[in-house]
Amino acid sequence: MRFLGLDLGTQSLKAVVCDERLSVLGQHSVGYPVSRPAPDSAEQDPHAWEAALAPAIGRALAAAGCRPDAIAAIAVCGQLDGCIAIGADGAAVHPALIWQDRRASEQVKLVAAADVFATTGQVADASHMAPKIVWLREHGVKAARFHQPVSYLVARLTGEHVMDPSLASTTMLLDLSTARWAPKLLDAFCLTEAELPALRETCAIAGELTAEGAALTGLVAGTRVAVGTGDDFANVLGAGITEPGTLVCAIGTAEVVGVISPTAILDRVGAEPMVETHLFPTGGYFIEHPGWIAGGAVRWGAGLFGLDDEGFDALARSGSDGLTFLPALAGQMTPVWRPHVRGTLHGLSLEHGREQIAAAIFEGLTFATRDVAERLRAMGLAFGEVRLVGGGARARNWCRLRASALGLVHRTAANIDGSPLAAAMIAAVAAGAQPDLGAAARLVGSPSESYAPEDNLDEGYARYQALVSRLALSGDV
Repeated sequence: MRFLGLDLGTQSLKAVVCDERLSVLGQHSVGYPVSRPAPDSAEQDPHAWEAALAPAIGRALAAAGCRPDAIAAIAVCGQLDGCIAIGADGAAVHPALIWQDRRASEQVKLVAAADVFATTGQVADASHMAPKIVWLREHGVKAARFHQPVSYLVARLTGEHVMDPSLASTTMLLDLSTARWAPKLLDAFCLTEAELPALRETCAIAGELTAEGAALTGLVAGTRVAVGTGDDFANVLGAGITEPGTLVCAIGTAEVVGVISPTAILDRVGAEPMVETHLFPTGGYFIEHPGWIAGGAVRWGAGLFGLDDEGFDALARSGSDGLTFLPALAGQMTPVWRPHVRGTLHGLSLEHGREQIAAAIFEGLTFATRDVAERLRAMGLAFGEVRLVGGGARARNWCRLRASALGLVHRTAANIDGSPLAAAMIAAVAAGAQPDLGAAARLVGSPSESYAPEDNLDEGYARYQALVSRLALSGDV
């Protein structure tokens, strides 16, 4: 049997073909753009996702030497916090508002932030799905139902409208204590359960490929499709982590930092929460910061100097020489959430050049990660090492810097493309080829590279914290 994992990312759709032992046999990705038609907007055309399916899957199958009828099951994982309005026929009636879209800044105020946090474990924020639904309605969009990207794609493949509890716990609409839609929040946002996907377990069979789904994918009608989950959780599974004790950093366009916990611990350490608590597909909870622009900041910095990501990483070897970068290119997310704040490069002088600026960017991004690690520790969550997944794990100098800044050994996951691999894992469990996700995760393999702390970066971190404090006093944070 062969299994197909699909990752619906911000920049591309990735397809991975695996065997019963979760060995990757073939993979391919197809890109698509993000549109920004107005301030604070970030949209994607759901039809572009659909158009990427056949070429990504076809080339992954070809690389694997696999026929379409050999695929026993499919699963989709992918980006969180998007919102797609669909009509009665299941087709999108408006571009998807993806996770970077922040136009619902007024609509998020419909419910007190403290009430949202107490019920859902989430920070009340315009990036989440619930306020985006209200924004769409207030702008004349009429819809029969609302989806996140993963559940939308599953619906297009099967005709079934389902979502797993982990993904639902990112919508600002799920009661964390019951793992059901929260009636008070549904009322506050003028929603009914019928307008949202039904809740099903991650590895349950959502349905079978319809004739339309077969046409979109090039696969055989009747192929089973699992429910799937969001990429924050999929990256953890794809790194082979299903138990507490390891801090996971998934470094893509944004960086997600979190740790598994057997209990639902809420962030009540500071005056306001920094991290969120979500349900995890294997049981328990994933306590995480859902991300700030990280890999995207590296690409931005590299582009300024006409370099690729690898060249930019190599440029940063010399250290920042006192420069401090606040990585808020799309709003500040640590140590507090301030969507209006923008980034700062502080301390520039004539003595600074490209090398120091590059180093400062990597340091600032890493100090944001340390902010999250410190908060998780303050919440009583223990972790002895860091597992790296995502494209940022290829940046070796950055990995060394991260190990020194956090004072922890960092290990790169055996397969840094964690989300599509996790989707294949989910498909294998759904088809009965693996007993559960824990068993599937044990097949992922040992970490490929290890980075130990080399330097003490406490002085640089203190400088970073001082800058944040000064900006806070001035009202800029």
